[in-house]
Amino acid sequence: MAKKSKQFKGKKKVTAVSSQFDKWMDLIGHQIFQGDYGEAVTNCERLLNSLPMRASQRVDVLAQLGTAQGMLQNFPQSYEAFSEALALDPNDAGLWFNRSMASRFTIRFGRALRDVERAIELNTRSELVEQEDLFQQGLKLMEAWKWEEAGQAFQASIDLGDCLPQPWGNLGICLLMQERYDESEAALKRALVIDPTYTLAKDNLALLADTRRTGLPDTVAINQPFKGSKLKQSITYIGLLGPPTKWTTLNPCWE
Repeated sequence: MAKKSKQFKGKKKVTAVSSQFDKWMDLIGHQIFQGDYGEAVTNCERLLNSLPMRASQRVDVLAQLGTAQGMLQNFPQSYEAFSEALALDPNDAGLWFNRSMASRFTIRFGRALRDVERAIELNTRSELVEQEDLFQQGLKLMEAWKWEEAGQAFQASIDLGDCLPQPWGNLGICLLMQERYDESEAALKRALVIDPTYTLAKDNLALLADTRRTGLPDTVAINQPFKGSKLKQSITYIGLLGPPTKWTTLNPCWE
């Protein structure tokens, strides 16, 4: 009986440790989502200090650390975090893609290119084509003002592979047009977590703040890209494979 009791306690201990790790990761994810990047870095480093050097959980922590450091524009530290994660899991396409961003901002242009190529090489899942089709479907639904259906298409695209900012940015617009402002803000911020330099998401976050106060515009028109004049206040989205396009809330034109 004593032997069985000892084994049972051992299992309880493993479960407790795993549960504690999940709580820390949830906290770090929430801090990144809320923009508390400094706190996220501190907690990532604290968690890394408590994990064995070859522990598989370090990959997830390092990925979050790389993201938080990137958001703080600490690109050398971001590069080092993603590099350490890749040393533990060299077959993760998302890690290669994210390190390519850090490589770019540490003037490692050749490395950035190779990292992207490696990410593409690893991302051979059959879902990729379906993901692209869902994204394009979402763009068409946006043009038809079918905001809820478009949002569902973008969310389905994200569910198949969450590594690009554009689906999140467009989902944010769809949610905004449904007056789901908190969800819209969260989606736009998620786009910036993936790519801190994604200026379109930054611009749309600024517009979201104004829309919260003034409400949605009375009329909106969506035409062909690159026709009409340039406007200061606008909601912007771009396609994965096509040229940048802009939808505006002020006048019926694209930039």
